[in-house]
Amino acid sequence: QIILRPFSPSPSDLSLCVIKPKNLKMNEIIEFLKNLVIPNWIKNNLVLAIGKGINEIFSEAVEIPKTKLRNYNERIKLIGEINRKLILKASEHPLTQIELEPELAKRALKNYGVRIFEEQLNKDNVIELTLEKFKTMQLPENAVEKVISQDWLTTFWNLVGTKSEDEIQEVLSKILANEIINPGSISIHTLQTLSILDSKVGNKFVELCNLSIDDGETAYVIHPNVFAFQNIGPLEDYNISFNDLLYLDGANLIRSTEAIRLNFGESDNEPEFEIIDYAGRKAKINISGEQLCLIYFTQAGRELRRLVKMNENEKYTEKLKSRMEGKFVLIN
Repeated sequence: QIILRPFSPSPSDLSLCVIKPKNLKMNEIIEFLKNLVIPNWIKNNLVLAIGKGINEIFSEAVEIPKTKLRNYNERIKLIGEINRKLILKASEHPLTQIELEPELAKRALKNYGVRIFEEQLNKDNVIELTLEKFKTMQLPENAVEKVISQDWLTTFWNLVGTKSEDEIQEVLSKILANEIINPGSISIHTLQTLSILDSKVGNKFVELCNLSIDDGETAYVIHPNVFAFQNIGPLEDYNISFNDLLYLDGANLIRSTEAIRLNFGESDNEPEFEIIDYAGRKAKINISGEQLCLIYFTQAGRELRRLVKMNENEKYTEKLKSRMEGKFVLIN
């Protein structure tokens, strides 16, 4: 178990450093990191990840102080102030001397400026959330020294710049923290899937995860109510509608809205229980001799499931226990 000491001189100083670009300097962050009791290779990954997130427009951002922006109105006020300053600067830019469309040049400069500042606001929020996690994070037992991929970081920060919703930023910070400690655990393909994910689909994905099983190789939901001669059926009793399944399918989080019907042969020996993760809880299951209809998660869905905070749907748990007749047992 790795215990992380608080940053020095105080955790609040780190927050100020992160959320005010005029104070956001890599050498200061590195000084804070020296007080973390974690392996050097993880520190190096953390520095690489943060540097990739702040270096692109660092010199431009230092002139505009900002505070923690969790409120939409605060963001609008800041963008308005940026607009005013950019318009003044744009009038002095050589592009405005274009004879045919000087106003077009001004608008282009303003829109570009606003966009990069909005993107940096999103990046800074994710950096802040990620560093906050490292105050209390514990290393997994199987952590293996590995350098985080620069290509992965490029794809990640390009994605972060487009995401301003708090729920999505929280997921992104978990992904970054996890990737820093375990590079390669989240694929670029999964990051591309996140590019079309919004909070509505994300919330429904969590609802489905609350019914799900990960057996170490695949993740799936045992569908309890498929129609005869069809591999679809209602899940409304567990907060999932058929339209929700269509959205999750379209977002590349599940393989299909239809379940796959599988027959599992009887074991010649004494049937053994398999240890599984059920909605974030340890459980065991014996599927020998069963015919089950399974909704499979995609690779992206399974990878994201590992980062979701799940709470079992108790109504579904009782249904699953009844369906499996003693072959499904919660351990803790």
